[in-house]
Amino acid sequence: EKNREYLKEKEKEEEIEQEKKGKEEELRGVFREKNREYLKEKEKEEEIEQEKKGKEEELRGVFRNGTISDFAKVLRRKSHLDVLKDDLDKQVEKVIEASKLLEEQRAKLIISMKDKKIMEKHKEKKFDEYNKIMQDLELKFMDEIATERFKHEDRD
Repeated sequence: EKNREYLKEKEKEEEIEQEKKGKEEELRGVFREKNREYLKEKEKEEEIEQEKKGKEEELRGVFRNGTISDFAKVLRRKSHLDVLKDDLDKQVEKVIEASKLLEEQRAKLIISMKDKKIMEKHKEKKFDEYNKIMQDLELKFMDEIATERFKHEDRD
């Protein structure tokens, strides 16, 4: 009877474990995707930053040369720098948002991993309890056999 109960409980635990394992894999996949998105946004930010620095250096070079032949061209460059600055600010916001999403996903994954660990510990504990019960039953059975043998030998 105890063996049947244990086997039923073990079967249920294995089903739950498979569900948890599937969920953890799904969370790992989402985490990898969020990480890729974060890295992509970070890369875009760096590209915009590099372009902005290049354009700023270009504009400084024009001023260093001293004579400005086309003031409209300088204003266009300045305007372009302002656009790049706005793009960079927007991209920084995207990176921050992607980072938040990544951290949220990391927290979910950690919780899932902890749940899995708890399930494994519970499973080990139940297995140890089962082994103890089976040893006790085996010992009881062996005692009964010895008692019967003793009674049988005593009659002879």
